[in-house]
Amino acid sequence: MWSQDLHTPTLRGRVMSNFTKETVPFASIFWKKAGFGVVSDSAGNFTIKHSPFHPDTLAVSYVGFDELHKIINDHSKDSSLLILSLYQLKTGSSVEVKSKFNKGLRWWKNIVAHKAKNNPYQYQSYAYELYNKMEIDLNNVDRRYFADKKLLKPFAFILDNIDSTTETKPFLPIYLTEALSDYYYSTDPQKIREEIKAAKTDGMKNESMLQFVGGMNQKINVYSDQTHALGKEFISPLSTLGDRYYNYRGADTQYIGGQRYFHLFFTPKRDGENTFSGDCWIHGSNWGIYRINLNISATANINFVNRLSIVQEFSLQSDSNWMFSKDKLVVDFSPLGKEKLSFIARKTSMYRNIRVNDTSILAKLNANAQKEEVVVAENAQDKDTDFWNEQRHEDLSSNEQNIYKMMDTIKTIPAFIHYTNTLTFLLDGHKKLGAVEIGPWYKWVSGNQLERFRVRFDLGTTAKFSKYLRLHGYLAYGFKDNRFKGRMDVTYRLPGNQGISFFSSYTHDLDNGRTRYNDEDITTDNIFSQLIRRPHIRQKFLGVEETKLAITKEWRNKLSAQPFFTFTNYETFSPLPEKRLLMSRPKQVSIANAELGLKLRYAPGEKTIARHRKELKLKSDLPVLELRGAVGIAGFLGSDYQYRRVGINISQTTRIPRWGKVNYMVYGGKVFSNEPLPFMLLEVHPGNEVYYYNKQSFNLMNRFEYISDEFAGATLEHNLEKKFLSLLHFMRKSNMRQFWNVKTVWGNLSTANQRLNIHDFYYEYRMRSLRGGFYTELGTGLENIFKLLRIDFVWRYAPLRNIPAGSNPLLYKSNANDFGVFGSVRLQF
Repeated sequence: MWSQDLHTPTLRGRVMSNFTKETVPFASIFWKKAGFGVVSDSAGNFTIKHSPFHPDTLAVSYVGFDELHKIINDHSKDSSLLILSLYQLKTGSSVEVKSKFNKGLRWWKNIVAHKAKNNPYQYQSYAYELYNKMEIDLNNVDRRYFADKKLLKPFAFILDNIDSTTETKPFLPIYLTEALSDYYYSTDPQKIREEIKAAKTDGMKNESMLQFVGGMNQKINVYSDQTHALGKEFISPLSTLGDRYYNYRGADTQYIGGQRYFHLFFTPKRDGENTFSGDCWIHGSNWGIYRINLNISATANINFVNRLSIVQEFSLQSDSNWMFSKDKLVVDFSPLGKEKLSFIARKTSMYRNIRVNDTSILAKLNANAQKEEVVVAENAQDKDTDFWNEQRHEDLSSNEQNIYKMMDTIKTIPAFIHYTNTLTFLLDGHKKLGAVEIGPWYKWVSGNQLERFRVRFDLGTTAKFSKYLRLHGYLAYGFKDNRFKGRMDVTYRLPGNQGISFFSSYTHDLDNGRTRYNDEDITTDNIFSQLIRRPHIRQKFLGVEETKLAITKEWRNKLSAQPFFTFTNYETFSPLPEKRLLMSRPKQVSIANAELGLKLRYAPGEKTIARHRKELKLKSDLPVLELRGAVGIAGFLGSDYQYRRVGINISQTTRIPRWGKVNYMVYGGKVFSNEPLPFMLLEVHPGNEVYYYNKQSFNLMNRFEYISDEFAGATLEHNLEKKFLSLLHFMRKSNMRQFWNVKTVWGNLSTANQRLNIHDFYYEYRMRSLRGGFYTELGTGLENIFKLLRIDFVWRYAPLRNIPAGSNPLLYKSNANDFGVFGSVRLQF
């Protein structure tokens, strides 16, 4: 046996996970020839005397990781810090820990029994200083890409930043952003407030975008029975139902800071379920979690994600209760497949100055206008390097420091600017030319049965013209009807956070498929529309000349009000009824209508990303309520009609624990009038005449097939994900997901409106009323086929009601199919 000399040089190192870049505590490190070793401490650090053999192999092992072997040649002097990176076992591998009885299951039961006390969310209120850091890396970088590919040669200099600690599969750090904020939380009432006081976000200057760099809605609570990541529900290994989904194995016991901790491993019981594999360290006295590592299981159903790891650390407070210490979420996005070039996103959150149940916390939360609120300080992005060196919760690594230098350089390379602009044009459809932009390109050329061949050109201003004012317009021409069409619109947002915007537009064009009060409906004037039309259905268009004025005010609690005015002149084209047949007044020569209305919308918890062209709204899991009322003003500007219109709409997207996601919408409305109104002023139930599935329409109903002056309806879709598919063994490794849905509407039409609008055009087209009955569509299908496609199978039920005595029922039957198959593209996790 070799005796260790006190003067033998030592080897210092740190054991880390190659994927998460987090330290691995209590890993075994030993010399294979010399036969002695040590265990890394709770921070993953170790010190070991050099082996007397030259060379010798240093072996590093930890349950759940491949054993690492590193040959060491130089034993002459103390080394600098050696980083040893462990690779996780291949996806699907299980952890075997031998034991005479399942002490792991007993440990899990004790964790569950003490969850209420140890869960940091138990407090009525808490606050802390939150430091967030988000890094994006390119993974599986092959130097040959930059040497052989002409397009990548201008970026060869960034290879100097490839991580030097990774030996086999190098990654390239390319982006980094940091944020420092004060975070406040209360449970009763439930409120969250985050005040971002510093942000280092190169290239991300939009204030609403900065909100997503902070900590809002990004915390994962492992103590909850279900937790969420990337919009998917996972069963937590600490769930009260955990033994139904996990195998537990107890390993060794260690002492950290004089306290005893148990080491527990967990693996999924079955394939095809959204579960984790990993391990955790449990306090030996109060059964609180000190540190937990979660890795998604091999068959977890998340698209484009090769690996996902969550590391959470908790600190034991002086009152023997646990509080947040550090969170890290690491996701490997692999759109090209495993072992291909991919992106790794690393989000680190650290917590300081934790306060619990302090009266000052509630005082801060009282400033909230809504349940969750993010406030960005005006000077948040003005902090210098000295500030960050002093205030960030952990020092930047050499790789992270190099990212900032690289980002400053890469933005000046002409090739980078060119590639970015080209990609943006292809995906977004618009091309910026300084203060103006053109596009979208997919509307430049289209066709339909009325115009045959149509060309269109759009021109709009960008933020370089004005951050608050946007001008937009387009000119179109149809070659069959030989008519020019077009539109001009102006949007102006008041500076500051007042939430006030003004909008005006003038449109002289076909309605292009719009049937609701929504300027964002999918329209038919695009290059793809004619390729997916259902056969034997004639297209139906309205000609619209419309002037619109609107003012929108949105308050901080996400209540918005929009008074609006529209003046519209309508024209009809075959096979819709001729305009003269729809006129009910003597000497009437046109169908002109002036309408004054008010739209109210309440969307609690909704997040808004303000973009120059339009706002992107991200709904919460709370219901969204919309109310709309309007009056027709007869005689104003030659308007022909007087009426009142009311409508209501309630929608929500939520989850049923362990049973997937549910979307529903309930709506209704009525038009009050003492005179008959043409169908374009009534409710035209939305139909769909293409093979592409439309969630907002009845997909087996033709456009303009049914109209009503009073109606009520509901839409429900339940995405079961893999709940039942996983019961089929051959489907467990499939990415497909199952759903079912139902859409139904009840409608009626007054006798006067029936007489004016419903005309029988034999073999051409018939407009109908539901006559106090229901139109229903039932559907089911599979989505996430090849991670992209969705197939809907739809059945139509349109029972006939109130058929006049002696009439032939066939005259009231639609020529639409009672069954159809539709496809669509859904890009999702």
